[in-house]
Amino acid sequence: MSRPILISAGATRNPIDAIRYISAFSTGRTGVAVAEALAPSGPVTLLGSAEACLRATAQPNLETVEYRSTRDLMAKMLDFVRTHPDAIVVHAAAVGDYEVADAAGAKIPSNRDELVLRLTPTPKIVDHLKAAGPDIRLVSFKAASPETTDAQLHGLANKQRLRTGSDRVFANVLGRLSSRVLFLGEQARWHATRTDAMDDLIATLRGWQG
Repeated sequence: MSRPILISAGATRNPIDAIRYISAFSTGRTGVAVAEALAPSGPVTLLGSAEACLRATAQPNLETVEYRSTRDLMAKMLDFVRTHPDAIVVHAAAVGDYEVADAAGAKIPSNRDELVLRLTPTPKIVDHLKAAGPDIRLVSFKAASPETTDAQLHGLANKQRLRTGSDRVFANVLGRLSSRVLFLGEQARWHATRTDAMDDLIATLRGWQG
């Protein structure tokens, strides 16, 4: 029996008002590519931004579900994990770390000379997944700042692995997305290209998929 897989992809949109939002630069390509590679072998749910869901190719085992804000994404991920306690979860979405305190429900007028926003931290979704589903297999992603060295990237990824209970961490440095990617479990596997790292990730997930 193939284990169900949940893959988050794309970027959250945390509202400022009825039409404006704070987001991140993410197309969701990585999550979509993983979902499409695994769907032929069993059920995959792609929990994606609007852009990520549009990118996905329709196929029998691939379901797309759209999310919007960080809190919306968190609620949908936790609901899936509680419903599928044996799931494999790949958390590849670019999650907004901040939200606007008291976001306006209506459109803020555009004729203001200045608009000041107060931001507050959002929940760290990845920190709650294993608590909701202790038996899930979890792959989390880590994107480090451009000045990060290999040694520092390893340290950051390992800290995330231990804190979140991730079975694997897919880590890279912003601006070097095509080289020196770390796929970290109990042992570190470095890859010279992102393509090689993606192949390793997909092979690992297929092994878990059953």
